[in-house]
Amino acid sequence: MFEITRHESFENQPEGQDVLWRYMDIARFISLLEDEAIFFARADQMADKWEGSYGPANIEMRPQMHGEHFEMMRDSASVRRAFTLKSMFMSCWHESPVESAAMWDLYQREGRGVAIQTNWESLTGSLSSSRRIFGGRIKYADYHTEVIPEENAFDAYMHKRLSYAHEREVRLITLVATGGLDPDKGLPFMPSSPGSVVEPVSVDVRKLVRSVYVAPDSPPWITELIKKLAKRYGHDFEIRQSDLASDPIA
Repeated sequence: MFEITRHESFENQPEGQDVLWRYMDIARFISLLEDEAIFFARADQMADKWEGSYGPANIEMRPQMHGEHFEMMRDSASVRRAFTLKSMFMSCWHESPVESAAMWDLYQREGRGVAIQTNWESLTGSLSSSRRIFGGRIKYADYHTEVIPEENAFDAYMHKRLSYAHEREVRLITLVATGGLDPDKGLPFMPSSPGSVVEPVSVDVRKLVRSVYVAPDSPPWITELIKKLAKRYGHDFEIRQSDLASDPIA
């Protein structure tokens, strides 16, 4: 389920009708229809190698932040990050009232993909997993001047460098146990398959999908194929081809 209880690392959440997009290849879209699940990727599989890390401003402030525990925290930092990189699983969405040419270029350069359009209310309302799932907007920061909170592990994964601000990312996170955790400690972990780099989270596809956009450069037959697939699975959501590649009007 989506975690309704407020958490300090996820205070900045979209409003209910704020529009979200998920750009994906056709295989992933078929998987969504077939499995009725969103696949959360393990943090160490993300393209940004700074996932779960801190910057120079944090390094400078750590003696003051941790006081007498500074040396212990410093010496264990790499081990803690390695652990959380394999425990944090996330699903990343783009927030925008309109589709993004930049996102198409990043994720679907060959014109063989789709974008799911939804909103925050529909996304969170579609989750039907027993897992505790947290979510909110990523905060983009200058790691040289801004100190990222270190009170809990979530903060490092809810911040990214300013160079990624164009992504306008809204992130869902669930924690997955990889072994050695005591469930009586109250940690919101769920077990995973050994070595799993993705974890399925069940969704109600009818609640999730508001409409589907097919990549701008896709040939018309792909749009027709997507329509047939959706109909075969019993869905009647709107499917259209993006017009971002259409000819200009004189």
